[in-house]
Amino acid sequence: MTIHDVPPIDRQQTPSATTEPHQEVLAVARSSGRLRGAITTGTVLVVLWAGFHWNDPTSWTVGVPMALIGGALVLFLPASAPLQLSPLGMLRFAKFAIIGILRGAVDVSWHSLSPRTLQPGFIPWRTHLPKGGPRRLFAVAITLLPGTLTARIEDDMLTIHALDLSDATRDALAALEAHIAKLYRLDHKEMVL
Repeated sequence: MTIHDVPPIDRQQTPSATTEPHQEVLAVARSSGRLRGAITTGTVLVVLWAGFHWNDPTSWTVGVPMALIGGALVLFLPASAPLQLSPLGMLRFAKFAIIGILRGAVDVSWHSLSPRTLQPGFIPWRTHLPKGGPRRLFAVAITLLPGTLTARIEDDMLTIHALDLSDATRDALAALEAHIAKLYRLDHKEMVL
């Protein structure tokens, strides 16, 4: 066999030189993005813990491990396309969240004093928010609304437990979804159509 008698290359066994580095770059980008997300989440959790328990140094024996676990859990979440946040949307959402927390506290207190006014049950809700951060934030932020929590999530369908099944609760859910759409610079009107 001479130098020129090279056996044919079996393309099925040999990885392509052009796709392998590309896939490696994508894998590194995904892992670095997840790592950044885990570090950011852990940092935010530590800051939140410090804000709530700044005067209790012994609470850090629980707070730090929980923040680390919370950050590490981000590594197991499915990757989603990066979305840009609106600074104005963030301020509006923060205002909405603070008002929601205060309303929720007053509403639940009022209902505990007069339980006959309760109409508990489940509300099926189809969200128009995209998968990933917007949909997860919506599912978590539902607990900010008076007497509500997310009981189940399946694709774009959420099952919400509510203490009040009136139209007021549905209106509050629609308002929350619109606030999250604005936060992520999504056109909520187009999502509904």
